[in-house]
Amino acid sequence: MTDIASNIALIDDMHLGRAHVIATYLLHGDAPAIVDPGPASTLSTLEAGLAAEGVRLNDLHAIILTHIHLDHAGATGAILARYPHIRVYVHHRGAPHLADPAKLLRSAERLYGDAMDYLWGPVLPVPEANITTLGGGEVLQLGKRSLRVFDAPGHASHHVVFFEEASGTVFMGDTGGACLPERPVARPATPPPDIDIEGWLHTLAVVEALAPQTLLLTHFGPTYSPSAYLNDYRAALVRWAEVVRAGLHSGVSEAEQQAQLRALSLAELGHPPNAMIDLFEQASSSAQSWQGLARYWRKREGQ
Repeated sequence: MTDIASNIALIDDMHLGRAHVIATYLLHGDAPAIVDPGPASTLSTLEAGLAAEGVRLNDLHAIILTHIHLDHAGATGAILARYPHIRVYVHHRGAPHLADPAKLLRSAERLYGDAMDYLWGPVLPVPEANITTLGGGEVLQLGKRSLRVFDAPGHASHHVVFFEEASGTVFMGDTGGACLPERPVARPATPPPDIDIEGWLHTLAVVEALAPQTLLLTHFGPTYSPSAYLNDYRAALVRWAEVVRAGLHSGVSEAEQQAQLRALSLAELGHPPNAMIDLFEQASSSAQSWQGLARYWRKREGQ
C-alpha cells in the first residue's frame, strides 16, 4: 500500500504474483470507494490490501470504473454478488457489458484463449440496478469528496477519467498507458478493439488543460512530472502508431511487424533485463498494442 495524496491509497493487486502490474486506488473518507478493482483473480489480494488500510469490501460505498477491460473491472460482479449495496459508476457504453458480460468475454477470449480464467478469474454480471452511467460532465459526490468526470476516448470508446480538483489528482486508467516504477518510461497501451488515436490526443489535451498535480495510472501508480509525462506519452503514442502504419504498408509479415514494434519498445526502455521485459509485457503487451493499432489503421484506411 502506498499513500499518495488527499487520503488516497494505492493497493498493489499483485497480478500473477508480480508487483507493479495492476493498481487499485482506495479513496478513504466518509464514503469509501475504490477506482478499478482489478480482476477477480486478484480479489483476495485486494481484500488484504484494503484490510491493511482499515477498510473492508463491505465498507465501500462505490466502485468507480475508468473502463470495463478485465484487468480493471473484472472483479466488479464478484464484489457485488457479496455486497449488493455498492454502487458502480461506469461509462454508458460500458454499462451493458457489465450487466451482461457475454460479448465482453467473447472479445477477451480472442486475445487470451484458454488463459482467461488463469489471468482474470470468473467474470460475473453486475445488477443493472447498481449501475450509474456516465458520459462526461458529471460530478461524483462521495461524501465530502468530489470527482469530476471526463469522457476519455482513445484507449477505449467507453473510457472516462476522474479529476479530484481539491488535490489536483487525475485517475487515468489506461489513458496514460503504462509507466512502471522499475523503468519510468511512457509506454503506450493500445490493445484492440477500439483504439482511436485522434480521440486519444484530444483526451490528453483535456487532461493537460486541468494542470494536474498527480497522474495515477492503473499500470502502475503515480507518474513522474505530469506535464512532462503527458508530453512524453503523446510523443510515444504517435511514434508507435506511425511505426505500425508504416509496417502495414511495408509488405512484411505480421510477425515481423510485431517484432519491429517490440524492438522499438525495448529500445525505449533501454533494453532492460528479461525479468523486467516480462513485467512490462504483462502490464502492456506490445503484441496486443500492435493488434490494436493495426486494427485502427485498417479501419481508418478502409481496408
